[in-house]
Amino acid sequence: MQNISTLSSRGIGQTSLDIAEGVFSHMVDLMLWYTVYMAELSVPFNAYGKPFRASIAADRFLYQVNYDVIKHAIVHAKRKGWIKRRSRHAIPTITEAGKLRLSQTIPQYDVHRVWDGRMHLITYDIPEQRSGDRQLLRGFLRRIGSGRLQDSVWITPYNPIDTIRTFIEAKNLGGTVIVSDLGRDGAIGEEDLRALIVRVYKLEALNIRYEAWLANFKSEKNDHWSAIQYLSILSDDPQLPFSLLPSWWKGDQAYACNKQLLAKLDRSIPTGM
Repeated sequence: MQNISTLSSRGIGQTSLDIAEGVFSHMVDLMLWYTVYMAELSVPFNAYGKPFRASIAADRFLYQVNYDVIKHAIVHAKRKGWIKRRSRHAIPTITEAGKLRLSQTIPQYDVHRVWDGRMHLITYDIPEQRSGDRQLLRGFLRRIGSGRLQDSVWITPYNPIDTIRTFIEAKNLGGTVIVSDLGRDGAIGEEDLRALIVRVYKLEALNIRYEAWLANFKSEKNDHWSAIQYLSILSDDPQLPFSLLPSWWKGDQAYACNKQLLAKLDRSIPTGM
């Protein structure tokens, strides 16, 4: 499968390449994301207008990517059953299998974030000869929204027992990982819980990225790469319970503005020849 780093530099700066690579591991995932976006245009149009407008937008966006890379991604996705085409010139339609792959790749903003008010501590002691598994565990803990407190000590507001148990069984790490319930206070030492959350999850640095994205949004210099840039920030966002977030947090505002951005890009698509 072709890596996203094979994107052409034609029309795409290195910053955009870095952004895309931060969200999509492979070109096929970028193509699947765009297929879904084109399928969900929200403004009214007739049955003939939709594919025409979609093809114009796809040309504008995907022209920036090397043609051979696109072709390879489409062929690979069709072979895997992730997309299908109803006619030769129609834009591909994503299948249920494709949606499943995309859901495992693209970060989703959680508008609910149900939380029972309890904090959890994860500690592990994995032998040096299994350092590879230790690195895999750290990556896994990041993906499920845990923050590193110390080298072998992580914290999370979401109960990780079931997901960690599955990982432990798959990697045969029984007896090396302990999950402790810190209760509803969740404080460690004399540090306030919210201050601890800001420090452990490096929320200030993440918030700066959201603020920079919002500044670009307000400048109205937005395109589809701006939407991908938002996804690259969201992919690093632990999406903590709203009650734990500081008052200066901009993640929710960025989410609302990204929805506006997608609607704006939608309206910019031509309605006819």
